[in-house]
Amino acid sequence: MGDKINRRTFLGMTAAGAAGLILGDFIGKEQQHELGTPVTKQEAAADGKAETLPFYGTHQAGVITPQQNFANVAAFDITIDDRQQLQQLFKTWTEMAATLMEGKPLAAEPQDGKFPPIDTGEQIGLSTGKLTLTFAVGSTLFEKEGKDRFGLRSRKPQGLTEMPIFHKDSLQDQLTHGDIVVQACSDDPMICFHAIRNLAKAARGVAHLRWQQTGQLGIKSDGTKRNLFGFKDGTNNPALNDEAFMKNNVWIESADGTPWLEGGTYMVVRRINMRIETWDQQPFSNQEEIIGRQKVSGAPMDGKNEFDQPNFASDSKGDTTALDSHIRLSNPRDGEKSERERILRRGYNFMENLDSVGRMNAGLLFVCFNRNLQTQFESIQKRLTNPKMPDQMLSYTTTTGGGYFAVLPGVVSKDNYLGQNLFS
Repeated sequence: MGDKINRRTFLGMTAAGAAGLILGDFIGKEQQHELGTPVTKQEAAADGKAETLPFYGTHQAGVITPQQNFANVAAFDITIDDRQQLQQLFKTWTEMAATLMEGKPLAAEPQDGKFPPIDTGEQIGLSTGKLTLTFAVGSTLFEKEGKDRFGLRSRKPQGLTEMPIFHKDSLQDQLTHGDIVVQACSDDPMICFHAIRNLAKAARGVAHLRWQQTGQLGIKSDGTKRNLFGFKDGTNNPALNDEAFMKNNVWIESADGTPWLEGGTYMVVRRINMRIETWDQQPFSNQEEIIGRQKVSGAPMDGKNEFDQPNFASDSKGDTTALDSHIRLSNPRDGEKSERERILRRGYNFMENLDSVGRMNAGLLFVCFNRNLQTQFESIQKRLTNPKMPDQMLSYTTTTGGGYFAVLPGVVSKDNYLGQNLFS
């Protein structure tokens, strides 16, 4: 089979003896002590990082899951034109994702010297860190350059398009779009990397990585996490246990026009570079005016506490929040319309070396989920990027990549697989 997916091998490797095989034959008993033995349940309870989250359910994990500290978002392009091979990829990834989220190792290939081990092994001895894997598909999986690639064009969700170029965007092709995207989140960055690496390895010959972006949050911080501008980011995010909000604003229903996508949602990813050096030259008061919040407390300009609701006047007279501030343009708080637009955010900071001219290559890996791309995310984004009165923050940010994706419904049992309703 070589580079192709070997499903028979994979099904066999998840048997009960897999852990013993990879920990015995793969590294040897004597090496286990050197490389680290598996974390015991007692140790896991002590450090709080080994909790495993369920893979199976009506919805995929990683959407309304409490946010872990690290993320690795990777987009893949399909390199074949055979529908059955694509379907097989989803079946294989389903089995792998369930195994990875359980914290179980992927077993080795038969030790005959002809194949590398299935599991790359860098996670051995580490806990799962509440790993979640979330799978979504882009518009090009259904149709690309006018071609119905896999006979799925008629099943493409009407609202799923390629992410457009908004005012001030500088999208780079190699960092944008993709046929499939996988979001791996965990409290350990090695676990995220291991998951994406092994999914990519299993897909060799069928799909290859198009782009990959990592992100992180502060590990020991109370309350709302901060972005690299130093402001709390996500204060107005809905409560994850707000079932009414999730039903109205996040989860897709059959009545939305795409029955096979019921239980899924739409995912927006935007790689937003921040002009750190320019921002750092701004006076404290200017920074607060641009955002529309007090920097230390996170309170609105006319409030005292972070979760105080701002009181926007009908005009700028006597108003303490600038009309073109980020908080005001992103959510005008004008009643029912603003509530319908609200999205579920799940962003991460990224910090990567220097750019070509020596500036910090850092910013925000913006991720959000919404039920309707056009009436929610795009409605907000068009207001933020309106050339007549753009968000002040656009002077300090540039979006260079990302895309729109449809998050597949959850896998309800071991008899099912990711995207099954899409193919049936």
